[in-house]
Amino acid sequence: MNSLTVDGLKLAAGEVLGENLEEILCALMEHPQVANRVITKVTVNGDDYSEEVPHAALEVERHQIESLDLVTHSAEDLSLHFLENGHFLVDSLRQALPKIVDEFRLGDEVEANEHFLAFLESLHLLISMLEQSKIAMGLGDDIEVGGRGSLNGFLDQLGAILTTLVGLQEQSDWIYLADVLEYELDGALDDLKELLPLLKKAGH
Repeated sequence: MNSLTVDGLKLAAGEVLGENLEEILCALMEHPQVANRVITKVTVNGDDYSEEVPHAALEVERHQIESLDLVTHSAEDLSLHFLENGHFLVDSLRQALPKIVDEFRLGDEVEANEHFLAFLESLHLLISMLEQSKIAMGLGDDIEVGGRGSLNGFLDQLGAILTTLVGLQEQSDWIYLADVLEYELDGALDDLKELLPLLKKAGH
């Protein structure tokens, strides 16, 4: 590895240990230039790199890397971006709900489960980003979420709904799962959309 940059600043490549890309990235997470920040873009030999399967970076050996360029952001910057744009994810989830609900109630289990798994992945990401934003922005529990109580209480409710959905899928209880999606999750997502700008304002 002949060249290493982080946010445009050159680092001494020889001082960063690691026999493959994953080890190098792990070592860089301890570097003062990267510590407490999130790597958002990795460029290897001039090409953007992303893992298609977990730990694929282990297969990229050090001698194959001529140049490595990273872009990082603070957790607070990423949180602000989420709070500003998270409503798009909320809208896409709510738009997907009716079709999934109808598929489960009509007994189209294969089609419904395919759409539901993608939906669950997005929902899990949404909840995770909300929890991370709370920590990164130093948000307290004094924020009220509609009629749902405190921010922590609302996060607990979302987590409980997610757990219930996963459990019902494992039990193949499609009708009850559809009811939870329509009568519990949809309203919670509506409250969340109204909450995002309040969290952004509270974080400043």
